[in-house]
Amino acid sequence: METAVKERYDTLAQAGASTLCCAPQTIYTPEELASIPQWVLDLSSGCGTPLGGVDLRPGQTVADFGCGAGLDLILAARRVGPEGRVIGIDGSMSMVRTARKAAKEAGLTNIDVRVGDIRRPPLRPDSVDVLFSNCVLGMFPDKTDVLRAIATALRPGSGFAVISDVVYLDDVPEDAADSTTADAEDYARCVVGLTADQYRELVSAAGFEHVEISDDGPVSYRDGARVASATIRAYRGQPPETPCC
Repeated sequence: METAVKERYDTLAQAGASTLCCAPQTIYTPEELASIPQWVLDLSSGCGTPLGGVDLRPGQTVADFGCGAGLDLILAARRVGPEGRVIGIDGSMSMVRTARKAAKEAGLTNIDVRVGDIRRPPLRPDSVDVLFSNCVLGMFPDKTDVLRAIATALRPGSGFAVISDVVYLDDVPEDAADSTTADAEDYARCVVGLTADQYRELVSAAGFEHVEISDDGPVSYRDGARVASATIRAYRGQPPETPCC
């Protein structure tokens, strides 16, 4: 399954266009879209804006798990400034090359894109201030290892993660909950999902002290059940007094 999903994204990178998830034009602001090369937008396939409202600061180290073509990398790199650092990790070598090209075209030298498995990411433990991921965790039948890797990468006490993913607002249909019947296209489109409560349990069990989930994003239907784009915020400690998001 993992190989099939990776091959799916390699194919999209080589084709120069994505047909997965939401078009960036439906979820990003006009100002954000104007700052991104059109060919990067054509390749992007997120389900939310994980950095929307996040107070990134100059000099911070930020990581993107499943960076794809680099849309969110570019937005983050401009906000942390030249003294900051943005690390993108993706399992598709074709997407890694694409994201590197995007960073170069954008004139950003503070982006480091690496190929790797986000369950065992090429990152030092306790080294990241903010870690985000856009419609990627839904591609993993078992999200536990990814969530633990996210917790390990973040700085204890201050680091936090912001994850955009699809959650079911109703009970998960039996077919959607059964990973044995899903195919690579299902996982690439995040069809095999969880409810917000199920997601919260997994994130808390991975080692986060505080979890917030907002599931008021765009709603659609899958197999007769409502699904929505959700934002999951998970903290290695208590949230700051001034909300980050």
